[in-house]
Amino acid sequence: MTKAERLDRMKLLYCERAYSDVEMSERLGVDRSTIYRDRIDLEREHPFIEEEGGRYRIDRQRYISNVRLNMTEALSLYLAARRASQQTRYAHERTASALEKIAIALHKPMTERLVNAAERILAQRSDPRRVTVFETVAQAWVESLQLRLDYRPLHGQRARTHCFEPYLLEPSPWSDSIYVIGHSDLARRVITLKLERIERAVLGERFERPEDFDEQTMLSHAWGVWGSDEQPQTVTLRFAPGTATRRLKETIWHPLERITDMEDGGCVWETEIAEWREMLPWVRGWGADVEVVGPEDMRREIEREARRLARQYKLEHMDTPSPSLDFDDDRSSQLFR
Repeated sequence: MTKAERLDRMKLLYCERAYSDVEMSERLGVDRSTIYRDRIDLEREHPFIEEEGGRYRIDRQRYISNVRLNMTEALSLYLAARRASQQTRYAHERTASALEKIAIALHKPMTERLVNAAERILAQRSDPRRVTVFETVAQAWVESLQLRLDYRPLHGQRARTHCFEPYLLEPSPWSDSIYVIGHSDLARRVITLKLERIERAVLGERFERPEDFDEQTMLSHAWGVWGSDEQPQTVTLRFAPGTATRRLKETIWHPLERITDMEDGGCVWETEIAEWREMLPWVRGWGADVEVVGPEDMRREIEREARRLARQYKLEHMDTPSPSLDFDDDRSSQLFR
C-alpha cells in the first residue's frame, strides 16, 4: 500500500469513528510512528476532533464530501451497495473499501449499516485466487486488455485456455455470481463465462472494443446473462390462482413479460427468452403452482424432472396425495407472504 493509498484509507476510517494511533496502526498493519506522521499530514487538510483516550476522528459536520446526495438518491445507492455486499461471499478488501467510501456520502442509519457490511466482508473466508481473478478481469475490462485465461466449464473435466477480449462484466440477477461477456478465440464468437469457473487469468495486449457491440440488444431476451445465436423462443407459463399469481405480479421478472388474467383467478405469463434452460431453477422454485405450456422441449424437461422426483421420493404408486405432503399450509404462507 502506497502512502497515498494509506492516507485515503485513513481518511475514510477517521470519518467513521475515532481511532488512537495504536488502533489505526493495527488496522492498517504499519508502525505507530508512521500513523502519527500521516495523521499530522491529514490534520493540515481536514477538520479533526480529539476525543478521550487520545483518539482522533474527522469532524463529519465540517468535512466536505465529494458526493452530495439527497435522501432518496442516498437510499438508491445504499440498496445497490447492500446488494453488492450480499453478493460478496469471500473476504475482498476492495469491495469493503468501496462500501466504506460510499457510506461517507450517505445518511444515518445507512452509513453505519454499510460500515458493518464492510466489516462482515473482511471477516469472511479468504480466497486469494478468486480475488486475483476478479481484479485481473476487472482491470482487463476497464483498460480494454486481452486476457489469457484458463476456464473449466461446469461439466468439463479440465480447464481450456482462451484468448479473451472482455466486453462487459455483468452480475447475475438470480445469484451472487458475476459473468464476463466477450470474444473468445477458442469459440470464435462472443460468449459468456462465469468468473467462479476461471482458474487463472493473465493480462495481455490492448484491444479495440467493437463499436457495434450492444449489450442491451444482446441481453434483451436473456433470462439472466446468457444470450443465444438462435431466435428467442416464447416461454408460456400457467400460474395457479391465489398466492402464486399474487406473488408473480408483485415483481417484474423480465422486461418483455406479458401477463394475461384467467377466469379462475390464475394467470398466463409469457415472454421471449434466448435460452430457456437458464429459467429452469426459477420455474422449479414454483413447484406445482406453475405449469409449463411451452416450448415443448421445456415442458418435457420439467416432466422428466417430475418423474425423477417421484422415483426419488417413492411416489410412483401413490394414487392420491397424502395431506401431510400438501405444501400449501400455514408455514408456506408465512414464508411467502
